[in-house]
Amino acid sequence: MLGKLWPILIGVAVVLAALVALRPLLPIDETRYLSVAWEMWLSGDPVHLTKNGEMYTHKTPLLFVLINLVWLVTGVSEFAARLVGPACAVGMVAGTTLLARRLWPAENLGLRAALILSGFPVFLIYGSATMFDALLAIGVLGGIAALWSIGQGRGGWLMFGLALAFGVYAKGPVILVHLLPALLAMPYWAPNPPRAIQIAKGFGGSLLLALALIALWLVPTLLTATPEFRTELLWTQSAARVAGGMAHDRPFWFLAALLPLLLFPWGWSIRLWSGFKGTWSDPAIKLCTIWAASTLILFSLISGKQAHYLLPAYPAMALLFAHASTRAKSGSLAWVALLLVAAGAGAVGLGLIPAKADLAQLAPYWPLTVLAALCIILALLVWRLPRIPGHLLAGVGLTLGIHGIIVSTGLYAAYDGQSLATTLATHEADGLAVINEEYNAEINFLARLTTNVALTPDLQSLTTWAQTHPNGVFFGRVKENPLTAAPQQVFHFFAQDWGFWPASAISPVSAPSD
Repeated sequence: MLGKLWPILIGVAVVLAALVALRPLLPIDETRYLSVAWEMWLSGDPVHLTKNGEMYTHKTPLLFVLINLVWLVTGVSEFAARLVGPACAVGMVAGTTLLARRLWPAENLGLRAALILSGFPVFLIYGSATMFDALLAIGVLGGIAALWSIGQGRGGWLMFGLALAFGVYAKGPVILVHLLPALLAMPYWAPNPPRAIQIAKGFGGSLLLALALIALWLVPTLLTATPEFRTELLWTQSAARVAGGMAHDRPFWFLAALLPLLLFPWGWSIRLWSGFKGTWSDPAIKLCTIWAASTLILFSLISGKQAHYLLPAYPAMALLFAHASTRAKSGSLAWVALLLVAAGAGAVGLGLIPAKADLAQLAPYWPLTVLAALCIILALLVWRLPRIPGHLLAGVGLTLGIHGIIVSTGLYAAYDGQSLATTLATHEADGLAVINEEYNAEINFLARLTTNVALTPDLQSLTTWAQTHPNGVFFGRVKENPLTAAPQQVFHFFAQDWGFWPASAISPVSAPSD
């Protein structure tokens, strides 16, 4: 099976690399994370994370360390750094295949599960991003594999502890959200579950091992941190994400409403769902169902939520659909979704729907007509081909088609900050300041800045900075400009107008009057 898996892994890697090449480094997340990795490179410190010179508490260090390890081989390269996330996604595919072999050793479902996972557009899009979820998913897969071994009476608490530590290094304690439900429900799904006291002791030992490994990073970080940093790292981030008040606060039904999109194309096959009939007594089906459903429910209950938070549960859905596909009849409604996309894209491309507001960024519009034609072809393939190849082509084809729109229309330029960064880099020696109310180091890596950008969100701080940096420049979103002076130059970045001004634009008459 492993020999047959390599072509799939290579194919997934090629698709993910193509997606990276077809879109710019996306703000806010990707630009911010590469800036944190860049500052780690400059400082040589893998322990204390910083963003624009300030301690960065929102994420744990593993992704940034991996990027820096890649740079040790390639030199500082944006494209090389952006391949770390896709490499983790390829690891997800391999891990899902191996887990399928453990769950159903007699049914040879590994390759089928790999193909199904690879056909989810959401997996391809977020798996190709410089984010933490694919890396976290590797830890989740290891934890689920350990629990399955434990549930069969073979042990595996050491592996479970290693998976917990890996997950925390990847994205923080959120790995417990993915693994604890399966652990607590072990008496329900496991074919040979340990007694409750054995589960408690085993989990306690795993947790101690994980904490010991995490302490290698956390203890030196906390010993050298400010009290505010300790509070932010240990409490504020996790508590605020649960209770609300941070970015991505959304209603509880948000993720459920996205399910038709999240499960495309496989979830659009009613007959595939019918393949679960009579399988609910299967321990592996129970485990994967608990894994997938609990992830959806718990993240729906948490105030701060994003669609990509569900990425570590995609292997569970791939495994479930792989098992069901061997029992389900052919037939799917995924072609309906593709025709709907074709109708919308074609209407804009042909001018039947006026391209106003945000749609104006799609100019020129002819690529939308091409996307419409592609979706019609994919719909025919779904209708005529067997389920696995038809749906795989639909998912991969639609994802590549959407990225073709990005690279061939104004969307690429609208989100590409390289022109702004190149201009600002020439002024770094004289001093740079930003006027945005919130600055997420969007430019620091793109411009390869070696000094911090001064934060000047109001006229008073900007005036003070200009007095000490008479030859410097300040930049930021034009709509947040505290001056009446027009910017020296305007760039379109993050779908907004960004400008920069010389410090001389701050004149005595610009300052607030008494």
